[in-house]
Amino acid sequence: MRERGTRRILWIALGCLGCLGLAAGSVLWRRYGYWLTYHLTPPPPLPDLPTAAPYTPWPTPTVAEAFDYPLLPADAYAPYVPGVSGPLPVDTRYGFQNPAMGNNSNCFRDAAGDPVPFGQLYHAGVDLFAVDDRGQTIWGAATHVPVHAVADGVVLYTLDAGSDGEIVIVEHLLPDESAIFSVYWHVDYVQVRRGQPVTRGQVIAVVMDKGPNSHLHWEMRTFEDGADLFPAGSAGAPGCNGHVAGVGYTWDDDSTRAHPEVYGYLDPVAFVETHQ
Repeated sequence: MRERGTRRILWIALGCLGCLGLAAGSVLWRRYGYWLTYHLTPPPPLPDLPTAAPYTPWPTPTVAEAFDYPLLPADAYAPYVPGVSGPLPVDTRYGFQNPAMGNNSNCFRDAAGDPVPFGQLYHAGVDLFAVDDRGQTIWGAATHVPVHAVADGVVLYTLDAGSDGEIVIVEHLLPDESAIFSVYWHVDYVQVRRGQPVTRGQVIAVVMDKGPNSHLHWEMRTFEDGADLFPAGSAGAPGCNGHVAGVGYTWDDDSTRAHPEVYGYLDPVAFVETHQ
């Protein structure tokens, strides 16, 4: 009788452990299953890339009459929004702080000279990931997707950012004769050169293969580079000022000048929506 009771307790314990294992497995899969899914599937192949036509360096840009999105079709790509794109605590929309970036170090310093955690910085562009019909991120599916110029313009320069891929910056002339600049980061196989005119929709590069994290960082802004991006006394001045590309993030001890718009960045999605 005692042996039968012991067996029953063992079976109940094993059943409880099994339930706990299934629950833990479900949580782990929801959070990290995308890594396994990506690595079980080969990355998309490199698309056929057009041959760039001959050009005369540094022509005056034609007026950009209309703008479009850099990844097409536009509804197949979107920033990661927690609770919408998936369960991860990640936010890659314009002007948002991304808690998932955590306490990693960066060039920003507060008034006391201490590093500002990445999780407190404001995103100065949007990170476009591939999404399905329900708005869920398809990890890695943006790999090698063609990147299009958002409007007519002239390439200012391309920069090699090492393991983060290349950066392409294009100048666009608006009807009021002011200039706007589009920036494309985490790209590879760049198809354009400094001084080259481009037209809206022209393929200028492809999204770099960053595994499940393959995405395009895209900005629209009113300045060419970051040489004078952070004025004296701002959080970026001690370490970030002088970075030529000026791509990525903003922050400041003074909350009134912490947002990217203060430094000349624009919400790229809102800009295109009003200039299509």
